[in-house]
Amino acid sequence: MKNGLTIAIICAATSGIAMADTVDARYTGIAGGSNASHLQVEGGTYRAGHMNHEFTSGSRDGETFATFCIDFAESAYTTDTTFQIVDIADAPMPGTPYGQTIANQINAVVANAAALGWIDNNLQADTEQADYLAKMGAVQAAVWEAFGSNVQINDSRTNNSLANYYNILTDAQTFDSSLRLNGLRAIVAEGQQDMLYVVPLPPAAFAGLGMLGGIAGIRSARRRK
Repeated sequence: MKNGLTIAIICAATSGIAMADTVDARYTGIAGGSNASHLQVEGGTYRAGHMNHEFTSGSRDGETFATFCIDFAESAYTTDTTFQIVDIADAPMPGTPYGQTIANQINAVVANAAALGWIDNNLQADTEQADYLAKMGAVQAAVWEAFGSNVQINDSRTNNSLANYYNILTDAQTFDSSLRLNGLRAIVAEGQQDMLYVVPLPPAAFAGLGMLGGIAGIRSARRRK
């Protein structure tokens, strides 16, 4: 009974944020600008990498964050936009929802990039790390491929450095498809490209976990389900 109550608290906390909240932000440009890695995909050459945004309201107004695009049907614009926070499986909006299988594939890509140390668990990165732009381009390429885009890594118009890191990230011998980033969601808005977004677990939820037996008990309960 105790474990079941704990699980209910977590589900209520995370699903409430994921499905009901919004975030006001604006796109400010791709990391590296014209120097961002080039990738041949869907019959055209695109700049691929970290998509920079700025919060435009709330307690984080003016703060910036970087993320990755999960929507090839629309463009990113610098207008102030109210994004809905939804499960990746329910993105894109508008459009046909990806479903859980594709959502898992997208999550596995960024989780493996985090395991390599290229990004952290909030999708942010040390911009001074070696080959930052190429690594972020590789992550974006793998994300686009995860939801079905025709990514052409070996095309002459794809940067060699991006292709190199893409091959490292997706290496079948090391890629762990079971890895996940906790709290990974999508921010979606009509007329804007949809992006990945990490929602932290509220502090109150952590307090509840402590009183009801801790995270280990939750994991054990889940395994028994």
